[in-house]
Amino acid sequence: MSRHSESSRLLFRRALTLINQVEDKFPRGVFDISTLSDDSREWLHDSILSIKKMMDDANYSGFSLSKAFNKVKSVFHFRKDKVDYATEFSDFFKSLPQLKADVERAISTSSSKSQAKRHFENFGSKDAFGNEQSRKGIVDSIEDFFVREDKSGRRESFSSFTPQNAYSKGVESVLGEIKKRNDIYSYVKEHPGIAENIQTDILEWLEKCSGKLQEKDPFAAEAAFVENLKNRRAEDVANHIEEIGEKYEKIRYGNQGKSVDFGFYAKKFAEKAGKSGKVADATKILKRNLVADLEKDLILRKNQWELEEIEKERKQFLEELYKKIEQFRKIEKMVSPFISDLGRLWDMSKTPFKDYGFELLARFADLLNKDSSLQELAEMLGKQNRAQSTFEKELCEKVVITNEFHPQPAYRGQIMGIRFSNDISSVIPSELALLKNPATKKLFELKFAQKQLLSFKYESMVSTEKNSVEHEWKSVEKKEPKGPVIVCVDTSGSMHGQPETIAKTITFALSKIAIEEKRKCFLISFSTRISVLNLSDFKVDNALENLISFLKMSFNGGTDAEPALNHALKMLAEEDWKNADVLMISDFVMGNLSEELQARIEAEKAKNTCFYSLVIGSSGNGNAIACFNHNWAYNLYDSQASRHLVEQLHTMRNRSV
Repeated sequence: MSRHSESSRLLFRRALTLINQVEDKFPRGVFDISTLSDDSREWLHDSILSIKKMMDDANYSGFSLSKAFNKVKSVFHFRKDKVDYATEFSDFFKSLPQLKADVERAISTSSSKSQAKRHFENFGSKDAFGNEQSRKGIVDSIEDFFVREDKSGRRESFSSFTPQNAYSKGVESVLGEIKKRNDIYSYVKEHPGIAENIQTDILEWLEKCSGKLQEKDPFAAEAAFVENLKNRRAEDVANHIEEIGEKYEKIRYGNQGKSVDFGFYAKKFAEKAGKSGKVADATKILKRNLVADLEKDLILRKNQWELEEIEKERKQFLEELYKKIEQFRKIEKMVSPFISDLGRLWDMSKTPFKDYGFELLARFADLLNKDSSLQELAEMLGKQNRAQSTFEKELCEKVVITNEFHPQPAYRGQIMGIRFSNDISSVIPSELALLKNPATKKLFELKFAQKQLLSFKYESMVSTEKNSVEHEWKSVEKKEPKGPVIVCVDTSGSMHGQPETIAKTITFALSKIAIEEKRKCFLISFSTRISVLNLSDFKVDNALENLISFLKMSFNGGTDAEPALNHALKMLAEEDWKNADVLMISDFVMGNLSEELQARIEAEKAKNTCFYSLVIGSSGNGNAIACFNHNWAYNLYDSQASRHLVEQLHTMRNRSV
């Protein structure tokens, strides 16, 4: 299927459905192909091919296949010969029982990859959802709804996989309502991650719904009464039938349906009183019938009650689900640049949108779009080309064009030999002489008809161009991957105001680019202490929320850049960050860096690591700034400051070692 992946078990389930349909339509098999109509033959042919494709797609090597199935595989290569065609159909039906057993075993022994689905399959309520195989059927039916794209329009009903009870009907109703909402249904189908989360939500809703119904169950006392009655002796029931009837009417819940007629059973029990033998057996039958009537009445009323309660829960669940989807679509617009697998953010839509502050992302994205210079600055960071490029050998192809001469047949040209033909213009004289003699004229006509007359062979040499490909080794510049960036951002009080906005905007831009280009980016914010954030992956560790917290925070406190730079130097020793560039965004209103720290920075510079500074304002400490390879200035009083900043960066595109 296009964007979605189907589980092997679901494919096996569909194959089993088709096998059952084939068995239902041809219960005795097909042994004479001529007895089938064209439509039936085509349907059977297509069904067998579909079964084969599903089995192939399901990767069936995980379980043991019988020899019979291997034989069935050969059946799918049909020939036009009717005898072989009929034989192959016959072989298929002979092997069908074994194939069906293998498929059923595959379904029963497989488990879902999703942990939430496995939990439902293993620990879901047996009373509510049936046994483990029934619970697997519910999971597969829900998955089938979201992932199947059957262009033929043929689709198994939801109930084909599931037990028939109120909960299955409730789920079917939920899916039906989602299907009616074309906007939501289309959106979910286009986002596999969200579809998977909705499936999990439906299963969680089922379990919660089951728990609520069990807590509210008004039929518990009645069910216990019937169970107790089932275990009582028939004679005891007969002797106390009126008392039993009175007690039952008191605990029977609701007025739905017609209650069991205890007067009828009292009369029948009275007729059998004091008798033995076969009559005693009749008393047992009466008691069994009474219990059966009570159970039937209980089940009918309880099912109706469950349907009504599940319907109430269904409406509430759908209302919350639709709100959640709409909420998520708002989140998507703001975070889609950061995360391709949006399904991982599904849980964020459970709480009110305003709690996350994603509107900050929209504000900074808008700010970035309006200031193209800041965006260009962020894009250029980490992309600097090293002056000493590395080269590697690469095998290249070179097209060589040469002229060649090839003989071509010609009407008149150089005589190259003799050939057989019926071309009168090129026949040699000795053959033409056969026409003059009446005795050989018939021979000439025969040789003419058979194109066996000896004739001159003419050829001309024609010049043609020949393209040939030769290989040669060339030295080409080795393309280094875009490097990681470690960003140190000054969040001290002196950065409050416009410097804070500039720092946050560039940090936002770098994180956005890092995710889009799958580059590593790490944020170290510092004032008197440091806080760190990996901007390379928003799928883990609540990184997105942490970025939003950074964008929301107010800058205050003193300035101590050394812990941030020490942390950056420590990261440069790690394999993942050894080629990173270090950028510090600050007003550099700080003291001098220690000699030890400066020495460590110089050692890293010797390893071709580059340290950048973005100096905001004009009050920075020149000694601290001098420790960096390249220093860029952002003049707060210059309306074109960001453009001038980019121009500075352009002059340094080729880094020195």
